[in-house]
Amino acid sequence: MIIKQAAERVVLVGPGPGLLDAAVTAGLDVWVVSDTGSGPPHPQPPAGLPAHQLLRVDFADPLALRDVLARAVAEHGIGHVLYLASDLERGLGSGAAAAEDLLRELSPAVGQPTGRLPDAVAIRRILNQSRTSAVRAEEARSIAEARTLAEDFPLPVVIKSADKAGCWWTVPVHDRSGLDQWAERAVTARHSAPYLVEELLTGAKFQVETLTVDGMHLVAGITPEGNAAPLPDGEQAGVRATVRALLDLAGYERGTTRTDVLVGARGSRIAAATEPDRERTGNGRSRPAVTSGIERGTDR
Repeated sequence: MIIKQAAERVVLVGPGPGLLDAAVTAGLDVWVVSDTGSGPPHPQPPAGLPAHQLLRVDFADPLALRDVLARAVAEHGIGHVLYLASDLERGLGSGAAAAEDLLRELSPAVGQPTGRLPDAVAIRRILNQSRTSAVRAEEARSIAEARTLAEDFPLPVVIKSADKAGCWWTVPVHDRSGLDQWAERAVTARHSAPYLVEELLTGAKFQVETLTVDGMHLVAGITPEGNAAPLPDGEQAGVRATVRALLDLAGYERGTTRTDVLVGARGSRIAAATEPDRERTGNGRSRPAVTSGIERGTDR
């Protein structure tokens, strides 16, 4: 009988400890591909993961990695091959490129997320309307209107706007001089409406990295930024709940996100949320998709 592969089965390529723990805790049926090469060591899989689900290959050998992934997908009915952008920065390198090439062959839909994270303006609307992480925010239709709103808040504020390439910029503005500089840059870079003026959030800053599989949001890491101290378990749970609430409200189904969260006297509040796998890099290229769904038939 031909059936659709189970989305709950996943291969994690060179996972960091956060992604691995999150996937196992979420109850996913996990296969792990780790690197036998000279790159940074990958964590030992959790006790109890079956031996046949622990795969090792030299990531410097793209053909070998492609073969391991292809056999795992075909033999075990695996629905997703996953890795995080942060794991690429830890040395996954050519292995990630090989994985993406294979996935594009396996499914024409690979790399096309089922839903994109909304832009900064829509995210703030969603949060404020739901009263989840609500902050004072106003939309402007021109640079002049944004200037007036910023002065009325009063300063300091954060102004968010998109350039002609569609990339969003978040600029903290602390005084009149900074507001003048923002306006000049917005004109030069041809930023377009809407412009979002928000109160400047204060508190300890944390970067929350998540990976979503079929609407299931895996929190792979909560990383302190600057001088922020690691959070106790209770406050980490609040941060996870806030980020997952945003992703649920946005209808986010598949992909990876990075969310900046400020923790202070008013609790956990979201400052920004992005899809780092779709960010433009300095060379003008886009990073590869971080999660790919595969829908193939297999005889059972």
